[in-house]
Amino acid sequence: MPKAIILINTEMGADEEVFENLKSMPEVKAVYMVYGLYDIVAIIESEDMNKLRDIVYKSLRSSPKVRSTLTMIVVKGHESR
Repeated sequence: MPKAIILINTEMGADEEVFENLKSMPEVKAVYMVYGLYDIVAIIESEDMNKLRDIVYKSLRSSPKVRSTLTMIVVKGHESR
């Protein structure tokens, strides 16, 4: 199952709205509002790469409140339980 970590810059003052929108998406497994170069970090999983691409391009990058994104596709990982 493809997974991506997405770093998101929002328009000034839109971070809370984008954060809430991401929380409502079933493909978003985790979302964090952060301080630093980016405003939000999201972890997204989908059934295949085409669906993952659609989520990033159609749901995130097309939002007028999202200024920019940096997408990192996970190649290998380990999660603590």
